[in-house]
Amino acid sequence: MSKRNLVLGTRGSLLATTQARLVANLLNSSTGLEIRESIIRTEGDDVSTSLTQLARPGVFVTALRAALKAGEVDLIVHSYKDLPSLPEPGIVIAAVPKREDHRDALISRDNLTLLELPAGAKIGTSSPRRAARISHFRPDLELHPIRGNVDSRLAKVARGEFDAAVLAVAGLNRLGYAEKISEYFTLDQLLPAPAQGALAVECRSDDMELIQMLALLEDRHTRVTTTAERAVLVGISATCATAIGALATYSNGILHLVAELSAADADEHERSFASQSEVELLDLSSAQTLGFSVAEQIMKTKLGLRFGSTRG
Repeated sequence: MSKRNLVLGTRGSLLATTQARLVANLLNSSTGLEIRESIIRTEGDDVSTSLTQLARPGVFVTALRAALKAGEVDLIVHSYKDLPSLPEPGIVIAAVPKREDHRDALISRDNLTLLELPAGAKIGTSSPRRAARISHFRPDLELHPIRGNVDSRLAKVARGEFDAAVLAVAGLNRLGYAEKISEYFTLDQLLPAPAQGALAVECRSDDMELIQMLALLEDRHTRVTTTAERAVLVGISATCATAIGALATYSNGILHLVAELSAADADEHERSFASQSEVELLDLSSAQTLGFSVAEQIMKTKLGLRFGSTRG
């Protein structure tokens, strides 16, 4: 086994560094190598700008990838849902470790559920997907953008700036905040973002030694399901402003995928399903094909056709 020193690039938020250290610990346990952490600031860390106003995709990953390509770091760790849907030349997703909880959760100041919140309650979310579905079930609530790391969002709810906020369960679990959850959203209420709860570990595509080492962290079940989910993004040409959720499940050779496109301004939602049998865990081509098939179904709906016309 190589004795090279490895430098891992990560954003500086508590969640990002926690996730990076999870990967570093896994890699250390598998290889015995020591991994040094390098904090990199990204465009997405500027909380003064709404996520939907940031025109370029990958606002949380561009600076990390630049450092990787420049040789300043050897590997980088992302929340997989933050990655642009198209591959990056010169970089490979070398490992997708086992997924955390994929669901979304409500954190409310008085520990109320969505249906228990009073009319006019102020809900914090910067996700078009979450906002569209919350508005569908509770059109009498006020939806407002909320930026910042998990700690700052929780603090804003505790101070009364917001009555509640919607966050990913995975991040809350990784930071030890599960006890703060007021309600877990069901899949009927809110499908997660594609690959939500999963991590993506990237390195340079010509670093074959590191690619071999990172393969030890791979969870095949997570890779095949997230591949199907993210294919939906490609199939509909999604942007960071697209209200799209997707979740794939795999059992006994059957890969099942459900996705939903929403239009918050019109309270329209189109959900599509498909399954593929006899899928091997290494069969990422079938997973992509399934994702493209579900995307095609969605794009043939009235909402999908209208969405497609806005994509040019």
